[in-house]
Amino acid sequence: MGKIIHELKKVSGRLIFPSLISGKTHSGKVLVIKDNSIGDFLLFSGILSFYIRHFGKEQMYCLVSSGVREVAKLYTDNIITLDEKKYFASFKYRYELLSELKSLGFETAINSILNSSESRDILYILKFPLTYLYGGVVMKLRKPGRWKNISNIVPELKMFDDKGSYTSVFAHEKFFMERILNIKVSDDEVKPYIPLNNNVSENIINKFSLQKGSYIVFTFGSRSAKRDYPSDKFVEVMKYLHRRLGMKTVLIGVDQYSSDALPDFVIDLRRKTSLIEVFGIIRHARIFVGNETGVTHASWIMGVPTVMIYGGGQFGGFLPLFDNGCIVYKQMDCYCCNWGCKYSDIPVRCIGEIGVDDILKTVDNVI
Repeated sequence: MGKIIHELKKVSGRLIFPSLISGKTHSGKVLVIKDNSIGDFLLFSGILSFYIRHFGKEQMYCLVSSGVREVAKLYTDNIITLDEKKYFASFKYRYELLSELKSLGFETAINSILNSSESRDILYILKFPLTYLYGGVVMKLRKPGRWKNISNIVPELKMFDDKGSYTSVFAHEKFFMERILNIKVSDDEVKPYIPLNNNVSENIINKFSLQKGSYIVFTFGSRSAKRDYPSDKFVEVMKYLHRRLGMKTVLIGVDQYSSDALPDFVIDLRRKTSLIEVFGIIRHARIFVGNETGVTHASWIMGVPTVMIYGGGQFGGFLPLFDNGCIVYKQMDCYCCNWGCKYSDIPVRCIGEIGVDDILKTVDNVI
């Protein structure tokens, strides 16, 4: 019943809102939509900055999910926030956001995200003069015929490389941008980065009584329980690093692992920091260890030696691009299932069966 109500709200809004929403004549402004996770946004950050330079910082706006806003503000002040939980649930919220977007008079909209029904709804209702959509990253654009008369669909790169792994999301984003702007750029020109001021990051570690390079950072959680490496095994890695380096460990994130089960050398900062504070703490760490999640991507992007537990669901799509980022994984013949795992195990086998010794070998190589 809930799904039926959701679909009714979606369809009825598409019928009602176009006649209710008015706005400025088109002003030449550009809307870039990136309303997915922190990790996706960070991998896109260099390309976003290229768009800003190309279109001009006054003309370009970015629509992001509410959980990414704090990070997105590091790159531009022209941020519009989308609350996915409210968008289809509240007609009032949906109307107000659509009205805000319409009032800004966007000439162009750019959207490479395919798994966001909210952003597709926005584009379908507002019908900007020039809209660019991408054909597919780890899934293809649904019902492309619906968009034929209201958008330009850029055909996608090959979904898989010659080894059967997913083509990297970074490669897709770069290809999409090059096709839209009719240019060619090097990877270095659009590589991910985090523009966190050094004074800001030093103030952050001072706030938490940490010293540069004298602590290790861990995160246990990810976006899904089936992708979480067992926390008790992470604790074994913590203990090894403490014996090896004699340093305290800082634990960040929002997982539910009991603080009582943590060793006494662990500084538990879970749920006690903002995202920017997390970035500042990571930036000055000796080494970072965690699941494949947004803050883990932030670590290698900032040049910190990083060990990432990497599952096979979208293998190849979200690999670190810099040499300081190392992955630990368990090869299986069912890789690239897009997390539609054929086994019922939680976590999935390609993550849960990674041995502590496998992680320690990678840790030793990194430090």
